[in-house]
Amino acid sequence: MDSAPVTQRTRIGQRTVSKGLSQIFIGLNRANFSGQLLAGITLLAIAIPEQLATSQLAGVPAFTAMIAFITATLVFFVIGSNPIVSVGADSTIAPLFAVALLRLAPASSAEYMELVAATAVVAGLIVMAIGLFKLGWLADFLSLPIVVGFMAGIGVIIITHQLPRVLGVPSGGESFISRLQWISHQFGHVSTWSVVLALGTLVVMVVGEKINAKLPWALAAVLAATILSAVGSLANHGVQQLGTVSAGLPIWRLHWLSGSEWGTVCTTALTLVIVILSQSAATSRTTADELGIADNISRDFVGVGLANVACGLVGAFPVNASPARTTVTKLAGGRTKLVLLVAGLGALVLSPFAKFAHMIPLAALAGVLWFVAGRLIKIGQFRKILASSRLEFAFALVSALGVIFIGVEQGLGIAVGLAILDQTWRSARPRMIELGRRTGTTSWEPEEEEGVERVDHILAVLFGEELFFANAGIFRREMHEQLAKFPDTEHVVIDAVAIADIDFTGMTALSQVVEDLTKDKISISFARANATVRDRLTKSTNEAIHSIALFDSTDAAAVAAEAQTTR
Repeated sequence: MDSAPVTQRTRIGQRTVSKGLSQIFIGLNRANFSGQLLAGITLLAIAIPEQLATSQLAGVPAFTAMIAFITATLVFFVIGSNPIVSVGADSTIAPLFAVALLRLAPASSAEYMELVAATAVVAGLIVMAIGLFKLGWLADFLSLPIVVGFMAGIGVIIITHQLPRVLGVPSGGESFISRLQWISHQFGHVSTWSVVLALGTLVVMVVGEKINAKLPWALAAVLAATILSAVGSLANHGVQQLGTVSAGLPIWRLHWLSGSEWGTVCTTALTLVIVILSQSAATSRTTADELGIADNISRDFVGVGLANVACGLVGAFPVNASPARTTVTKLAGGRTKLVLLVAGLGALVLSPFAKFAHMIPLAALAGVLWFVAGRLIKIGQFRKILASSRLEFAFALVSALGVIFIGVEQGLGIAVGLAILDQTWRSARPRMIELGRRTGTTSWEPEEEEGVERVDHILAVLFGEELFFANAGIFRREMHEQLAKFPDTEHVVIDAVAIADIDFTGMTALSQVVEDLTKDKISISFARANATVRDRLTKSTNEAIHSIALFDSTDAAAVAAEAQTTR
């Protein structure tokens, strides 16, 4: 039974609350309070038009995106580690779930909203589990070139989706090609004012970012377009408007789905998880590095995952960390969690005024999304990839074209397949580098370098990958090729610094190599093997493996081999 006095328990409770608040507002003080408040207002000003625009991509009522932003921001404010990462409706993942789920139900319908809510919960639970079990390394699975290609493909999809709104014509077509064909037949109905508003919004955002990226150019451009549309009665000239925006309360939308619906929801959720992990990790890590703070990716995954679950429970849709909003927040001076609190509560306070958003031209929101899409298509990155590796450039290009012409889900499958193929190819085709001793030193380096000479009767090689089933045969074949190249070899020294591990197939191939060498009276030794490799060699039941001598350096192994030769 608790015998502590009430006053003592109260003090303990107060200290606990105080400590909790200090952790949430770490880094906040009187000197920077006003600056952090302003950064939060800046984030809010950017988020409002972007969230409304993203609702168009997601196929949901406009205010649903604001519910998602408010919920996700406040959840991440409490749970997340990074103080300024902005979580909410995101133009990267909105097309992903919309494309898949719109096949089952019409946009904004009750059935469709149930599906997106369920998808948010399933995706959130998976991301949460990854964070809780500290499996954040999964976010690094896709190589950068493949991610660049995948994101570029998404960018092109966003541009084509918004093209009808830019032109002021009806939407049509499902695939990339069919959309373009549909639009080509609508050129006689193009609204000039829609084009002007869309391009004007885009130009304001592009130029404004160059002038001062801290200012809310998106909000200013959308407000200007709305005023111009209202004053000029542009709705009578083919300019489509956002329409009724009702600020409603969160709604419970989760119901048990059919087997086929669950299949689509789970498949879509897994697709989202890969993108959410990659984008959230990149956003969190980059921001932490720039702010000079320690990152906690696992905790941030828990925060983003719980934000998705919460959004599903309140009837919204999947959310993600936004690199664009987070970057602008950082440029605005954001450093503490007060930024997220101000943005989340500010959006909540402004909710009753949502009804006035009905006059916003869809063309202006399309201009905002074109700006976002342009940030996803990184031409400079493609050029760097091409300059570095034609193969990786091909991977990036195939990933992008897969998303554009086949579909987002299929494109992601292609991206994952390419990542596996890329890693398997690299692992299965390691280089066996001939080593020599640098004159006058104990350093062993690639023999092709100037000042490095081969030592007579010693074949020293560096195997540049772990020894496993995919390259075990290559290891044995290349070893025999090296021995044929240097028939005077009496000792083989393998620099094992790059061999992280050896599996059963690798051990079998290694034992066969040792047996081959023993028949030719050639000794073999390992240098710089890590603890795992040493343990595998010493515990092996194969007698041939036990004849491998272990040394801490390549030179020590060579000196021992030279001593045997001189005898």
